[in-house]
Formats: sequence, C-alpha cells, structure tokens
Amino acid sequence: MENSQTMKALVLHGIGDLRYEDVKKPEPKEGEVLLKIRACGICSSDIPRIYTTGTYHFPTIPGHEMAGEVVALGKGTDERLLGRRAAVFPLLPCRECEPCGKGQYAQCRNYNYFGSRCDGGYAEYLAVPVWNLVLFEDTLDYRMAAMCEPSAVSLHALHLARLQKGQTVAVVGAGTIAFLIAAFAAEQGASRVIVCGRSEAKLAFARKRGYGTVDTRKGNVEEQVKDLLDGEGADVVFECVGKASTAGNAVEACGTFGTVVLVGNPEGDMTFEKNVYWKLLRQQITVRGTWNSSYNERENDWRDALACMAGNPEAFGELVTQTFPLSAGEAALACVRDRNQFSLKVMFEV
Repeated sequence: MENSQTMKALVLHGIGDLRYEDVKKPEPKEGEVLLKIRACGICSSDIPRIYTTGTYHFPTIPGHEMAGEVVALGKGTDERLLGRRAAVFPLLPCRECEPCGKGQYAQCRNYNYFGSRCDGGYAEYLAVPVWNLVLFEDTLDYRMAAMCEPSAVSLHALHLARLQKGQTVAVVGAGTIAFLIAAFAAEQGASRVIVCGRSEAKLAFARKRGYGTVDTRKGNVEEQVKDLLDGEGADVVFECVGKASTAGNAVEACGTFGTVVLVGNPEGDMTFEKNVYWKLLRQQITVRGTWNSSYNERENDWRDALACMAGNPEAFGELVTQTFPLSAGEAALACVRDRNQFSLKVMFEV
C-alpha cells in the first residue's frame, strides 16, 4: 500500500455529500511524516460539519481524532520515527500571533486544522508535521490512542477546574467528553462523580461504572444532586452539551463557592433564567470557559492523557462502543446520529 499513489478516503464534496472514493495519497514534505491511519474517531462536531454547516472548503476529508503508524519520512525528519505509533494534535498554528508566541496554540488567531480547514483522518494516510505527533508505545491500542484528542480536551477542563482530591463532581451530559471527564475525575481522586443526562441507557452505563446518576427529565436537578450528596451541591460541575437549559442545570447542580466549567460547544444563544443567575451571584459560583487543550513544553494535556489511558486501559477502552471500516461511512455516521441507539465513541478502524 505504501507504494501506491492513491488511497481510500471519505471525502465531503458538499453538505451531506460524503463519498468513499480513491484520492491521491499525500506525500510528506520537509519536516513531515506519512502516517498510516489505523483508527479515527467520529467527533460529535463532525456531524453538523458534514450534514449542516459544511467544512471551510470542498472537497475535504473530515476527521481530527486519529492515531496511526509512521510509514514514510519527509526530508529532514528523524529516521527513528519510522515504524513508531503516534496520535495527532490536529491544530496547525500560525506561530506568528501573540498566543502562539506564548505557546497557547489553542488560542491561535490564524490556525489550520485537520479535518475541517484541511484534509483529516477519514482516510488511509495523512501527512503530518513531526511537531504534531504524539508518540506512544506499542502496548497501547490504536483505538484508545485515537481518543487522545477528546481525552486531552477533557483533562484540560479538569485542570482549569483545579479539582482537588476528595471533592465532588457532577457532569451535565452523557456523551464521550462527559464520560472522559468523569473517568479522569475518578482517577484524580474525586470522592463522588455524578452523571446528569437524559438517556436511560447512558445513565445505566454510568451506574455500571460506579457513578451516581441524575435523570434531567425527572424533577429538579438541584434537588436530585443534593439527594446524592447529603444535601449539598457538587464542588465542581462540567457542562458538556452546549445548550442554555443544560448550562442552567450545571449551575443548579453546583454548591456554594463551587465552580462550573463550560465545555460544550453552543448550539445557539445561551441565556440563564433569573433564578439561576441569582444562584450564581448569591452562592458566589465561579464560571470558567475551556477550549481545546494545552500542547507545549510546559503543559501537555496530550502526554498526560495518554499516560492516564495507558495506566487504566479497561476504564477508558470500554468507551469505544462501535467500530466501522471506512467503507461503511454512512452506517458509522448514522450510528452517531441515532439517539435511540446506545453509543459513546464510534470509530473507524482502517
């Protein structure tokens, strides 16, 4: 396959027009490697990107949660990289703006991005700058390593919350990011973790993992959380949906002097009901935003996430609930979109 000039890929030609077809295989430039993609996760943000908003240009190969094997080297790259396994930090910074000068690449003002602004990982191969490679050992499964992107995002949110051992945590939402945050919170010594959601199947999965659960369809969220925490709200709450109603639920679940971290991408305008806003004021709740992850020499959420997953592969591995070949792209995306089917991380295995 490495000698072929073409590869198979899922290519987005227009909104809702995703085709499995032959395309030209990329060639690594100076400072790049050719990565043979072994696994690529489907992010919830890929769904509106493919079916509603489109990418930044057409055609585009989507996908930004990938891991694979280095199979070819561009000029000037270290020969020791050949054959190594790597996940991929998908953001390509401009390196010229003020945030880039501080190593805060997630805040880059003129970035490129695999899978939306340039071709990504729904393909057999991808040319990747060496700087974007996150190497991992052969003992770690490719599917788990492909979860490094949402894992780094989740761990970054926990770092911003300054979670302390013994504190209580509530997570509003029951998607992949929510369960990753719950898993990392438990790893970091949270005394109790509560998952708040609407899907009975996902709440049952949460209980199986030892978490408390709140069904947001059934009664007051604040009262349900307090019932589980001896009359108190949670010390730290993560909002992982991106709706005004779930942001309100996150504030309701929070205790006095607690912290709410907003993680979910907004689906529309975000407003608080008056009583929710009053609670923010009167209970002096801290609200923090979080975006992407840290990836520099001082702070590297990717390295930390991989180490965590390698240390507890069973807990993180079971979050991959379905896998598909690239040729079954429509079926894989339908699985993610079907609210009646239980799924967390759906992934392509290449």
